[in-house]
Amino acid sequence: MNKDLKEIASQVRRDLLRMINGAKSGHPGGSLSCTDYFVALYFSEMHLAPENFTMSGKGEDVFYLSNGHVCPAWYSTLARSGYFPVSELGTLRQLGSRLQGHPSITHHLPGIRTASGSLGQGLSVALGHALAKKADGEKNVVYTLHGDGELQEGQIWEAAMLAASKGVDNIIAAIDYNGQQIDGPVDKVNSLGNLRAKWESFGWIVLETVGNDMD
Repeated sequence: MNKDLKEIASQVRRDLLRMINGAKSGHPGGSLSCTDYFVALYFSEMHLAPENFTMSGKGEDVFYLSNGHVCPAWYSTLARSGYFPVSELGTLRQLGSRLQGHPSITHHLPGIRTASGSLGQGLSVALGHALAKKADGEKNVVYTLHGDGELQEGQIWEAAMLAASKGVDNIIAAIDYNGQQIDGPVDKVNSLGNLRAKWESFGWIVLETVGNDMD
């Protein structure tokens, strides 16, 4: 299984490099950093129905991308897992394309349930969906991905606090802790300190892993 996932991840990396090069614009670093996570999530972990995509996501796991600038890797993963034609990947950042430079719901691209790119908002949106699933009696999980520099946004911590306060146990937030943001090293721009201790102090269970090791 892991061999297959690694092969898919290699294809996704090829896709996103071609996409960004073709558009002459985009964020290759963060996209490459998150590729293995996307592939493991969509091809192994999540319970999905790509052919029957709905905005409500009833009866399936859902994912929200908070650090929207890494969307080339997400677009490729969505296409490769059956949400829309792979041939559409070549339209990244073109005028009128469904594959905008940051995810958009304007053109109703399957797999995307909210616009993202304004950092700090994704956990709040995902938390709302997780609460809705609990209210509906669903057992599915809501996943969300964040950049480490994004955690400098205060709204992240408001959502983290509320999730623990309400005992929301059907949400998993992943952080791409690569130490870099657009203005330089995260520690120099605004250090996150002991990130594990921060999340634990907000009431979360924290697991750490090497994000580019498929095993």
